[in-house]
Amino acid sequence: MDVAYSLISLIIFALLTLLAIVLMVYVSSAVAILALLMVPLMCIFIMPDTALSFLAFRHVVLAEGNVPINNYHVLMFVWSTLIGIIVYSEIFTWYLGRRETRKMPVKAANTKHAKNIIASARGIVSKAGSLLHR
Repeated sequence: MDVAYSLISLIIFALLTLLAIVLMVYVSSAVAILALLMVPLMCIFIMPDTALSFLAFRHVVLAEGNVPINNYHVLMFVWSTLIGIIVYSEIFTWYLGRRETRKMPVKAANTKHAKNIIASARGIVSKAGSLLHR
């Protein structure tokens, strides 16, 4: 029974993760965070006994019984991971969008370099001529 309940709870968390990722990609990051937070909270408000017994289910006990891993630990892990991914993607897209607006206008390559090359060539020849006349 515990293995089946663990599998069902992991499937529920996988569906929550999939919902948040699909919303982030196809709708909006803000909607994804809102759904990520509101779905478990609405389940707690709609059916509190079932949701609280689901969140209190113990998967593993570590460190000789001192550290239990419950479903709410898994929920916190899913929340922190997905919110981190969403915030990172928002900051990354903001940074990339900022970089595109700061680009300088492209100047004509031939005119600027030709003047610089001619000017530098004349400077080199004049310096060489002044060294020869010493």
